[in-house]
Amino acid sequence: MELMEYRYQLAKKGKWICPQCQHKTFVLYVDADNQPLNENVGKCDRADNCAYHYTPHEYFSDNGISDEQRPKRPTIKPTIQMQPSFIDAAILKATLKQYNENRFATYLHRLFGKEDAAILIHDYFVGSSNHWSGSTVFWQIDRNGHIHAGKIMLYDPNTGKRVKQPFNHISWVHTVLKLDNYSLVQCLFGEHLLRNRPGDTVVIVESEKTAIIGAGFATDAVWLATGGCQNLSTKICQPLAGRNVLLMPDNGKFEDWAKRGRDLMSFCKSVYISDIMEQRAAQKGDDIGDLFTEYYLNGTLNQSVFDNTTVHRLRN
Repeated sequence: MELMEYRYQLAKKGKWICPQCQHKTFVLYVDADNQPLNENVGKCDRADNCAYHYTPHEYFSDNGISDEQRPKRPTIKPTIQMQPSFIDAAILKATLKQYNENRFATYLHRLFGKEDAAILIHDYFVGSSNHWSGSTVFWQIDRNGHIHAGKIMLYDPNTGKRVKQPFNHISWVHTVLKLDNYSLVQCLFGEHLLRNRPGDTVVIVESEKTAIIGAGFATDAVWLATGGCQNLSTKICQPLAGRNVLLMPDNGKFEDWAKRGRDLMSFCKSVYISDIMEQRAAQKGDDIGDLFTEYYLNGTLNQSVFDNTTVHRLRN
């Protein structure tokens, strides 16, 4: 049982036209009977490209509705804490093959050569999938060896970019295998590496691809990925307690990650954030993996890449 903080919650089902970007990615705030508060009160799922979010509190304030006039919230709401599901190790092991067909593995070979690419593939348990021809599986394995999930994605072997046309090629192993009643509780990608590197600085990026590329270029740190910009949270980052952490947000995410990073200060030894992508990115959404790759392929990857950039220590 836990206290319910708000009467209105984001709906668990149904998408509507966003009043800002006009995409069908808008989730309404609804009450306990699934009745929406207002057609404009909700949140757009396009966090990177729209970020529209109009809360019930803002709606009440904008319309002069006092606390006494607002709907009363339930005092207590029963909740069931779902235990995470785990994937059998045999399923993971069955994906550790067919790297000659794996498009992302082909891209790593191009960047690092087959020997160094093989080390990265081994360290991060990069798998292959037949869900889409040449697709990759990024396994989320926690520090205790539990396999939380396998994210399946398809890449262009020449550019290293995700294939998004004619649709965004992202799926999950438990979805593809139709595992019944699977409770997905994500962990940091690469978290299993923490056990054997207790004193190393941890670098956190957003995408799994970027963590692997970063690990290939800067081997003195443990590179982990959140798997999504919204996944940087105290819950998923608990295994970083007592560690020195460096956040490397994508271009356009510096302020958001700086705010989220301050929440990690309560249990991490130190938390820093880099502004390199704000200074050097070619376009919004680029990440450090794109920058490393660009400079490397142009033959200009050296310390000058980091000139005029700053690493900020987060403080309360």
